[in-house]
Amino acid sequence: MLRSLLRLGGSTSNDMATPTVSTFVNHVILLPILVAMSSGVLSALLSYEMAGRLDWRPITVCMTCDFLTVSADHLKDQEVAIGALGAAVTKRFTPLFYLARILLALNVPPLIMALYRSPLEVMLVTAIFTMPAFLWATPLDLGRIGAVLKRFILSKSDEEVEYDSLRSNKPLIIKRVPGLKAILDGIIRSCGIFFVVRSALQLPWQSAYHAPPWTIIETVVWSMVNRIGHCIMTDLRDYDEDKQAGVPTIPVLIGSPHKVRIVLTVVQAAVMMTFIRNPFIAGSSCFAIALVWILEKNSPKSYFRLSLCSQSIFIVMYAVMSPLKKLWPSLTDNTG
Repeated sequence: MLRSLLRLGGSTSNDMATPTVSTFVNHVILLPILVAMSSGVLSALLSYEMAGRLDWRPITVCMTCDFLTVSADHLKDQEVAIGALGAAVTKRFTPLFYLARILLALNVPPLIMALYRSPLEVMLVTAIFTMPAFLWATPLDLGRIGAVLKRFILSKSDEEVEYDSLRSNKPLIIKRVPGLKAILDGIIRSCGIFFVVRSALQLPWQSAYHAPPWTIIETVVWSMVNRIGHCIMTDLRDYDEDKQAGVPTIPVLIGSPHKVRIVLTVVQAAVMMTFIRNPFIAGSSCFAIALVWILEKNSPKSYFRLSLCSQSIFIVMYAVMSPLKKLWPSLTDNTG
């Protein structure tokens, strides 16, 4: 669901290297809106699959959390990059900073209202799946964390827990773990949204409602593969820069953009064949495969947003076609 520092929209250090008004608006305002809409569409589909209705609470939680985490993360990056250019440049961007903070503030009340009207479980699930966003770029001293946990566990005993700072001189940064960015992105964007919706609806694991051709498990699996694929696509776009900088993305680890495209094609084809009875998932997989081979490193960065929308496009198609399909028999009966 939430992935502020997961660069789901594809923002990299290269994007932030030369701040301009257009890049600021794109990364801090437009991209978070697009990501929030994508989460809203998926959470709406899951709500309909589980209960046959659209529940505003999980949809609002997913959309506002996505906007807040993505926009806040990119705003922080822009502040650092712009601040390094001097006071004159910072002053020129001041109105945009105000606008970004206003948009962030506007998303807080609906989030609070949705959480207030939801069971406590929704807040706990949201916090769990939001945590990676806040810890993504934070250096983690595992030795110190272990010592704190042991001290907490043994707080009722007289045993002392020692902390060896010499063994903790290399903190762990999650985003530096090879491939972890894409995996966390896929989990949050699939399982995270599912658990938020389910906890809000308070339904049993086996829902009595059916929304053919969809099933919950295939929607979650499709979403996970789709988001991991999108994340790899954005890394593929920045393959040369990441390789030079030593960033351990999946394309860099594989060592060849062509091999990465083959792997993505095979995975998407497997999803398509597994869920072939669902034309919307099959169509989305075909669309994703086409993007894998059409988009190049020199393609405009905005074109890579199509990868982000490859799932939402087909969910919206289902939402439009479903009532038309129900209406069609009545129209044919009247004309007959």
